Amino acid sequence: MERYVMHVTKACNMDCLYCYEEDKSSIYTWEEVREFIDALLKYRTSDEFGIEFLGGEPVLAWNLIRQSYEYLEANTKVNVSDYAITTNGTVLNDEIIDYLAKNKKLRWAASLDGHRHANQLRTIKNTHENSYDLVVENLKKLQENGIEPSVHMVTHPYNVAYISDSIQHLYNLGFRHIGLGTVEKTIQIDQEYCKRFIEELDLVSQKVINGTYLGLNIGQFNWLKPCDDVRTYIKDPVTGKIIGESYGRSGDDITYKQDYNVTRCEQRDDTWEMIHYIRKTVYDNHQKRLRGISA
Repeated sequence: MERYVMHVTKACNMDCLYCYEEDKSSIYTWEEVREFIDALLKYRTSDEFGIEFLGGEPVLAWNLIRQSYEYLEANTKVNVSDYAITTNGTVLNDEIIDYLAKNKKLRWAASLDGHRHANQLRTIKNTHENSYDLVVENLKKLQENGIEPSVHMVTHPYNVAYISDSIQHLYNLGFRHIGLGTVEKTIQIDQEYCKRFIEELDLVSQKVINGTYLGLNIGQFNWLKPCDDVRTYIKDPVTGKIIGESYGRSGDDITYKQDYNVTRCEQRDDTWEMIHYIRKTVYDNHQKRLRGISA
C-alpha cells in the first residue's frame, strides 16, 4: 500500500546534531497543502493509502495537520488507513491531546533515541539541552489520556552500543511500539557500527522470543523494507520547496505526472548497502527465532 509524506513546515524548535535537513525555514500555506492533497487524490492508483506528516517539526504547523486530516476524512471516495505525525515530541498542549484522543486514526510517532545518554545529540534550539525529559513527559501525558504513542530511535556510532539498554529503558517506561533508524547523511557509519547494531538487536530479539518483553512491537522484527523501494521527493515547481514524498510503490501516481518536480533517490551507495544489510540480517534473525531455528 502506498504511503505519502506531507511536509507542512520546515521550521523546527530543535537543533539535533545529526540533522540532515537543508531547508530549515520554509513555511507552507493551506492552499499549497490542499493543492498537493488534490493532486494525490487525482492521480491515486488506489483508494486506500497512508499519510505521514513531516517537517521540520510538523506540530508547529498543527492547524495544517488538522485541516489536512479533516479534508481527507471528508472525502468519502478514499480510505486513508492511518495518519502518522512524525514529531520530535517536544510540542504538545491540551488542545492537541484532546484532538488525538477523539481521532484515533491520527498516530503520534515521537523521536527519542533511547535513554538520556543515547539521546544526547537531540538538543533543543538556543538552550542546547537534551530533549529527553521533555519528550518523555509529553509521551506520558499522551498515555494518561488513552493515546498510545510510538517511539522512533535514530541510531548512529555514538549510541549504537546503547540500543538494547535503551529499549529496556523505554519498555520500563511503558512504551510498546518502537522503531529504529540509522543516520545516513550526517554521520558516517562503518562495519563496526553494523556489527554492533545487529548484536544489540539480537539481544532484544531473544528477550522478545523468551517472553521478557510482553507486548513489545519492534518494527524491524516484523517488516523488511522492500529492496526496490525508491524514496521520491516531490517539489513545488515554482518555489522549489519539498511539498511531499512517496516511496514509489504504486507506479503511475502523482510522482509520474507534470504537476511537480520529482527527485528519485535511486542511487545505491556503500551506506545504502550497509543499512539494507543490517535491516535484513536483524529481520531474518528474528524470523528464524520465531520458527525455532538458531539464528
